[in-house]
Amino acid sequence: MFFAWDITIPANTPATAPATEILKLTKGVITKVDVKFPAGCHSLAKVQLLRSEFQLIPLNRGEWVTGDDESVPTAGYYELKEAPTQLKFIGINDDDTYPHTITVRITIL
Repeated sequence: MFFAWDITIPANTPATAPATEILKLTKGVITKVDVKFPAGCHSLAKVQLLRSEFQLIPLNRGEWVTGDDESVPTAGYYELKEAPTQLKFIGINDDDTYPHTITVRITIL
């Protein structure tokens, strides 16, 4: 199964008031997550994915995934034992002028 979301993080979105989105999923095993950053982000838009306040992506707590005109892939094996289930997207944007739309893609077996 494949899930995808486009999530816009407004300009000047600080870590103290991040953009959040609940990503609804089904039971299974997450085998791949891609976070796509459009051109122009210049690593100013930053993303974390959490499950029950446990940070999954990136795994090092308190850090962020960033990029510019690239997709950041992660492979792994994370079991979701209940349906429905959810992850929480958290995004901040240090860009004082432009919002940035981040695409999150999740593959579940």
